[in-house]
Amino acid sequence: MTKATKPVWYYDSPTTFTGSLQRGLGRGAYRALRDPAAPQAVSACVKRDYRWDWLVDERALYLARLVRDLALPVPPLLNLLQEHTVDDDDNAFDNTLEVLEALGRAGDRHAIDGLRRYVRDGPRWVDVLHTIAGDWPRELWDDLLPVARTRLAQGDHADRVLWRSRPWRDWAAVDEQLAAGVAEFQPRSAPRRPLEQQSTEDLLTALRTSSTDRQKAALRELNLRGPQPGLLPIVDELPAAELHGPLGRAIRMLGPQALPLARAWATPPIHAMVWTASLVLAKHGDDSDLPALLAAWDWLDGRTEDRCGYDALAAGIARIGGPAAQAAVPRLRHAWFSPHTFERAAYLRAVTALDPDNTDSLLTEGLWDCESDVRQFAAEHTPLNDMTRNQLSYLRDDPMETPEVRATAAARLS
Repeated sequence: MTKATKPVWYYDSPTTFTGSLQRGLGRGAYRALRDPAAPQAVSACVKRDYRWDWLVDERALYLARLVRDLALPVPPLLNLLQEHTVDDDDNAFDNTLEVLEALGRAGDRHAIDGLRRYVRDGPRWVDVLHTIAGDWPRELWDDLLPVARTRLAQGDHADRVLWRSRPWRDWAAVDEQLAAGVAEFQPRSAPRRPLEQQSTEDLLTALRTSSTDRQKAALRELNLRGPQPGLLPIVDELPAAELHGPLGRAIRMLGPQALPLARAWATPPIHAMVWTASLVLAKHGDDSDLPALLAAWDWLDGRTEDRCGYDALAAGIARIGGPAAQAAVPRLRHAWFSPHTFERAAYLRAVTALDPDNTDSLLTEGLWDCESDVRQFAAEHTPLNDMTRNQLSYLRDDPMETPEVRATAAARLS
């Protein structure tokens, strides 16, 4: 589930301690180890998931580290799993489960024993089992097979079993009933291609002459065949608003060939395909396209409930570079505070490229960030001093950290 409509007012100001924690900022984690209000503030960030997008934004490791380093008690977190099973508008169950899984991966016995106990008697035991089996060593969950077998025999949440995932495919080797479930599972078949036998020329003709539904089908088939330059002469004849998704993909696949069209679409008045145009310009444009990219940034700013897409613009502006691109640095620094943290690494890369003499503070802060891509980039580029060396050592040695960040920190220190 994605919290794409969370009101902006929900977040405290990023200049405050609580606001920085809600956004997973490195400054929040750094301050938490010194602020007496930290235990309550960290607990609040576990109880209510402050990520803008629950599917891609990272927080679990960030929060788990704070729980561990502040020596916060784990049993209250386990109690949250029991409290949030049905009405969970704040995603408290999944957020708490991810934090506990990270703690267990680092060897916290309260988390390990508590989640194993939940598999035995908790209502959402299948979700917990999937999580720990996916990330913990097998010896921490393999002996739960009899428990799972019994609960499934009772029909307890059998409909939530993901048969092709762990632990079921592991246990199938030793349990005939589970092996049958894995074998009987039918993965979703590939989408049908009703126009597969049509020639490319016939499909382009169908785009000009057919109903909207058939146009969509023709575009989907064309997109499966790779870039189609034959679209360019007819694209302005098509109902762009109705074909927005597949048409946008088709134009993006054309790469630099689509630049003239993208430039026309990016020129006011706003075209239905302005975002596709912006993505093409960001990926392939030159310095003449910077005003259009900045206009696209303003367009996103006007979509108050949409915080996605700034990363592509940031990457494009940084790629083009030059004095005009450097004027966008204040925008990039402001975007650093977005609660949609998945895109934060793009902002850090762009600022580093465009304003390399003034990035030390962001790179240092990035070592404490919630996003692993930010921590990895910061580990590669942060200036070395006593503070950053200590944090790099922390990242290198933390069993919760991703292998990529650990390896980068180790290489930098060596």
